[in-house]
Amino acid sequence: MIITSFDPKHGRLSALIESPEDLWVLRRLIRKGDVVVTKSSKVVKREEEYSRPDKGERVKVTIALEVEEVHLDSSVGRIRIRGTIKEASDETISRTGTHAQSLSPGHAFTLRKVRWSALDIRLVNSSKNVNKRFILIAIDRREAGVGTLSGSHLAIVASIDSGLGGKMSQEQSSEPFFRKVLGVVKETSREGDTILVAGPGHTKLTLGNLLSDDPSIGKMVRVIEGFDLAGADGVRGLLKFPGFHKVAADSSVVEIQGLVNEAVKRISTNDGKVAYSLPRVREAAVAGAIDRCAVTDFVFSGPTKEDEVVDTMNTIEAQGGKVYLADSSLEFGKQVSAFGGIVALLRYAFRTYQSEGR
Repeated sequence: MIITSFDPKHGRLSALIESPEDLWVLRRLIRKGDVVVTKSSKVVKREEEYSRPDKGERVKVTIALEVEEVHLDSSVGRIRIRGTIKEASDETISRTGTHAQSLSPGHAFTLRKVRWSALDIRLVNSSKNVNKRFILIAIDRREAGVGTLSGSHLAIVASIDSGLGGKMSQEQSSEPFFRKVLGVVKETSREGDTILVAGPGHTKLTLGNLLSDDPSIGKMVRVIEGFDLAGADGVRGLLKFPGFHKVAADSSVVEIQGLVNEAVKRISTNDGKVAYSLPRVREAAVAGAIDRCAVTDFVFSGPTKEDEVVDTMNTIEAQGGKVYLADSSLEFGKQVSAFGGIVALLRYAFRTYQSEGR
């Protein structure tokens, strides 16, 4: 989340949504009675002599909604807010009735609260670091995959075919291929990114040198040795590679993988310091027993109430634990989903789980 301004003393946050992780943060921040200001569109019926009474004009307008309901739809990457219009930039907009607004990555907004709690402030400040981005490139002579990793969310930006076949080794014939990859990377990158280049053979070194020589991105580039996959599959596989873990040791995706591996280990050894499924995790959260917890959108697949999930996450962090949001499309996210969409490492063995099944 790109924070434009944050003034909890005066109850105001202005920011730009960047990734699905930001939507989870907003779902935890926005509550009934808050005011969300954002650009929207609304049908306005003009009372003119020749206007049709059943038709209206859709106009772009800035609307301030006093929140009545808020829902996260992570499957399509949006958060939906319904509320009463308190302010509008178009005077013809009625202040009666309700309006619904969807927010997704790329939307700017302002959130106003009467009071920002300590947890609210912590969520906003932590969101600045969650979206540390990596640009991942997995390349060989024939193809290159380019992806972006923000938090635990991986997006494949491009799959590029070199057009080369056989054992052609004319260096100059590869230049258009490298230039195309360079163009994609420059268009995708922004200040603060880390650009990682990996793949079999010497192709990655050639590309790494080309990227490093570019004055706009050269300082961001690092080459990872020992990785032998390319293309989009290579980008996905890179997340599990030890060389990536060394470079990105403090990233959310590496921390989540470590959490999941430890949870599997504790379960297989009957270690009581682990909990999974929402009812168990919620009980441990209320007891203050949770150290770290990972969640995917699979937790909403059953009859689970969204507010219960949000309350559980907030309870964990209010008692000093940490919550990670895992991309359910990636391997470690699928593992979390297999645990009911939520799994937690505990500070101590929780008595209820030890006695189960006896």
